[in-house]
Amino acid sequence: MLHLGRTYIPLESFVIVSLSSWGEHVASGSRILVNGVETFYVDRGSGKVVVLIHGWASSSFSWRYNIHQLSNSLRVIAPDLPGFGLSKPLSAGLHLDSVVKHIARFLEILDVGKFSLVGHSMGGIVAAYLATRSVDNVEKLVLINPSFFVTEDGRMSFIMKIARRRPWGGILSRFLISKFFIRYALKRVYVKKHVVDDMLVEGYYESVKNADASLLDAVNISREFSLDVLSGIKCPVLFILGKLDTLVSCAKNNELAERIGARVFVDEGSGHNVHEESPEEVNRVIIDFLSNWDERYL
Repeated sequence: MLHLGRTYIPLESFVIVSLSSWGEHVASGSRILVNGVETFYVDRGSGKVVVLIHGWASSSFSWRYNIHQLSNSLRVIAPDLPGFGLSKPLSAGLHLDSVVKHIARFLEILDVGKFSLVGHSMGGIVAAYLATRSVDNVEKLVLINPSFFVTEDGRMSFIMKIARRRPWGGILSRFLISKFFIRYALKRVYVKKHVVDDMLVEGYYESVKNADASLLDAVNISREFSLDVLSGIKCPVLFILGKLDTLVSCAKNNELAERIGARVFVDEGSGHNVHEESPEEVNRVIIDFLSNWDERYL
């Protein structure tokens, strides 16, 4: 396992230091076999463990602005989900239960006992489900723009709509896995357009260039999830929402958070990928929540 040097930065300053390029991100990680499936992950820092679960059409690369700051005070583990990034796919395809079992086994191999979870978008679904399957191990849960309502709202991304229509999904998803289309899609998702630079496009392209089958199979994760699952979550929950999210309803997630008694932080100037658009705020709020929640964020 490769561990990079750590630079300690006072929480109040929060100058973002990250492994910005895909190459730097890959060099910082490790690979491990999980029930025979090669799984890529980044493991940095020490202390209490927080596991970062990325969203659809992404990889652990999407946490590049979060891993460094969080690992100053926590042990941060960010895996690539099966079939995305540098992780190999599951032989039976992606299903909610099989993905969660894969992550649980992955953490067992790393000898992780207690841990907190942070899940973004589809990763929020996975994290919420895992929290109900590992009640004794999950200490806290952070949901960043979780895609609980994406199907219900009918506001799925274009490629996700395609993915639901086989065999056209397979043909067109392969065609659309290009840097040109990825740049176009990211600019539609990001509110802060300057974030969409060449390194971002390269990282997201590398995250999905071999993931055409997984992009289709991931539809099962949304289909197999029910909001009833949330009643089984026993740990404290925080929703981090981008007010300008065009993919998942911020208002509905806010209402859901209130209904289940979760805490909420809303970033007024960000969209669906709030952890990349406002990483300083997101990092600060996550650390506060995982250490000792401050009422001023309610």
